Amino acid sequence: MAAPGPAASPLKQLNQAGHAPRGKLAQSWDDLAHNPALFTTTDPSSSPPDRYFNDFFCLKPSHQAQSHALAALSSADLVGPYKNNISLLFSNAVRILKSAPSADVSRSHVVETLIPLCRDVLSRKFENQSFDTLNVLAGSLERSDQVLTDLVSAIDLTLQDTKVPLAVRHRTLQLALVIVASVNQGSLVAFFLRRDLFSTLVSFIADRETQHFAFEATLLLGLLANYRKAEARNPYGVRIEDFVEEGVMERIIDVVSTVCLRARDSYLAVADDAPASFVATLSSLVWSTLRLGGDFLSGAAGFSLPPPPPRQAEEEEGARARRRKEKGKDKATEEDESEGQVPGKADAPIPTLTINGGDAPPSPHAAEASSTAEGDLSGTDAPAASPPPASDPSPSPFRTSTTAPSAPSRPAPAPRTRSSGPGPGTEETPFAALPPEMLVILVPMYELLNSNKTFCSLVFAERGNPASPPLARSLISLASYLACHASVSVRARLYARLALVLLMILVEEGDGKLVVPVRGEREGEEIRLCRQRHPMLPQRDPARSIPMSAMIDTVVTFLRHNLRKRLDVETYAVALRLLQRIFQQLKTERKKLERDWVIVWRSMLSLASFIVSHSLELRGFSDKVDTLISQLFITLAYAAYWGAQILPSTRAQAELYYELLHADQTLSALSDLLGISSIASPVVNQSGHAASAGTFSQLYNRRDTPTRNNFFALHVSPTKSSFSGAGGLAAGGGAGSAGEPRFGGTGAGFVATECVSNLRSIVTFFSGHINQLRLTKPASDEVEPDEILGVIERELGGVELIESAAMGDLRRYAAEEGTTGGATQAYFRALVEVACQDTLRLMEGEAEA
Repeated sequence: MAAPGPAASPLKQLNQAGHAPRGKLAQSWDDLAHNPALFTTTDPSSSPPDRYFNDFFCLKPSHQAQSHALAALSSADLVGPYKNNISLLFSNAVRILKSAPSADVSRSHVVETLIPLCRDVLSRKFENQSFDTLNVLAGSLERSDQVLTDLVSAIDLTLQDTKVPLAVRHRTLQLALVIVASVNQGSLVAFFLRRDLFSTLVSFIADRETQHFAFEATLLLGLLANYRKAEARNPYGVRIEDFVEEGVMERIIDVVSTVCLRARDSYLAVADDAPASFVATLSSLVWSTLRLGGDFLSGAAGFSLPPPPPRQAEEEEGARARRRKEKGKDKATEEDESEGQVPGKADAPIPTLTINGGDAPPSPHAAEASSTAEGDLSGTDAPAASPPPASDPSPSPFRTSTTAPSAPSRPAPAPRTRSSGPGPGTEETPFAALPPEMLVILVPMYELLNSNKTFCSLVFAERGNPASPPLARSLISLASYLACHASVSVRARLYARLALVLLMILVEEGDGKLVVPVRGEREGEEIRLCRQRHPMLPQRDPARSIPMSAMIDTVVTFLRHNLRKRLDVETYAVALRLLQRIFQQLKTERKKLERDWVIVWRSMLSLASFIVSHSLELRGFSDKVDTLISQLFITLAYAAYWGAQILPSTRAQAELYYELLHADQTLSALSDLLGISSIASPVVNQSGHAASAGTFSQLYNRRDTPTRNNFFALHVSPTKSSFSGAGGLAAGGGAGSAGEPRFGGTGAGFVATECVSNLRSIVTFFSGHINQLRLTKPASDEVEPDEILGVIERELGGVELIESAAMGDLRRYAAEEGTTGGATQAYFRALVEVACQDTLRLMEGEAEA
């Protein structure tokens, strides 16, 4: 075979005899990929490189010929014998893009060639990534500064030049996106910081001719603003802070709102969660009742309560009638519980749900899976177990040791022929590809919302265009779907956390605008929230037309559906912090939401039980478990302390304290995990007074008592601290001043010391009054839930809590972000990396289309 010849003009190349006919461009690409000496010959008949590429870019690009040629070159070829060919191709493409006339067709050909070339080269793995990449593109490190500076300059000038065809300007913008996304935090992006493209991109968004490319322009701004911002002051971040063009901001807001709705609709395309029939609605109601009613039936040793009362007066009457009719069955029920079976859970019939006329996939909450291949649990908000006393000779399947918590054993799920939702092994498969790549727009949205006050004010401003969807509604709706399916992948977790952070900033900047209904298609229209996994939120809730109430439901959705052995500890802390921020805002604005608050407390306490049962596994892969536990205590204590300011009635306050009494043992074990424990405390006897020192009454649990009468006898274990027996921490005494608690704590948990004290005071205070109620009733008569709530409601004024800095007002997220250190920086690095990958997939999808 004859040796390859020197470079001849691509326009003059002829097909050789004996070879299949090929196009001129395909032959030129073949020469570039197979002739390393193409431009090194001294033959005077060969074309100089600049003339060769002038002719080369006169030919219409062929992605097939280009990809075939580049695929033939390995990474070693690129840094070796073929480096000269590729670097000359790149540098001459930059030259033509910068100097060619505005309407010259070669501009379009250059851009269409550079996009796949840059994507291919920048995605390669080299021995010295940054050095070798610059060498391949520019030919040498010495020339890289000039070549890449010219590239950014050419992109900037092309975007600004209104005489350049619109399609070419659009593709040039996409070229910049491909380069920045492919490099991510690599040094090549620094050339985009040297030449400020901010004004160019803002003009691109503002121009009527190019405004429909606002998505890509905004995305490029967001990626550039996140380039090594933790290491130095990013110039794009500075420009975003000082940004004042309201027209451009409104356009960005419209784009983000539209993307949020489209992304939410992608979840609906997998499973439409709108109930299609009365049967579906009834099924959902029955399932929710079973789940929530059974949440705290797995009682442990110590102070226990009957199931919480139903939410409606008619249900209360029905429950009383059933209890009177079936009173003779109580003993059998208690005996079933002594065997480790909880009525309403393992023994409950599995309801079915019809969606759009067909059977939905099996519910992840119908039966709990022990673990998956990755060591995860199926999503469930059922509390795990509270630890038993050390002296308990027969551990319960619903209780674990305080020193070595482990997953509780569970009864095998009953066989079923129909299913009500996705099962543990298959529930996430339909949603594995979600969220869609278009959610990368939330990255620049965060930068604008977090740092620009004008942008924040426009988010809540009344718009003259009724067709533009309100951003707050769209974002909250999307966030609920992200929160529900956050555990399906790393991508989903990153975007779910970003959505929660965005909601937190909205709450901080709302100033009264989120506690009134936001404009929708209809007056007072509810914000659509995710109902794709059991237990579902109620189908209808008038409070959901108020954005702040819908945010609370979004947090509840996240807390319920993402409990895994490999718990996303940091995002759970963010969710609880968002809840505390909402409480703080309600207090500040003096607004009280008329909504179902019990679901909020149960979701938080379910998380507490899960942490207790899986503390060893959680500590094995995260060092932020104490931070999460502390935030959980702080949020609960904040709600209890400021309940009169944020809850709509004394009944709602009583329900909060009721749930805290239910979770006595769980909260006690949780405080032990922080190292916040009291010394052995004096016994509080049935009259509510301390017994003589050194004496302890017998500890009872549900297995020892055939009825609920004994549940209200308060007993304390001498070997373990308990909320219901925290010595010196009862209301009105014990802890002394706010700065001098009587019990110790270290590390991240120490900030929650006084919050733990407050919760212990609540349990101790009300348990004594409930005991007094029990003593006034005949031994055979049960204490009704409504009677307990009545006692709590009457005695609300007597409980005394400690003021604590931990329960004070939170600083704004922007101020907190700088104090969180490496954890937040690591999160944003991971988020931007995923955003870059999603950007490349979006560009690839558009090229294929």
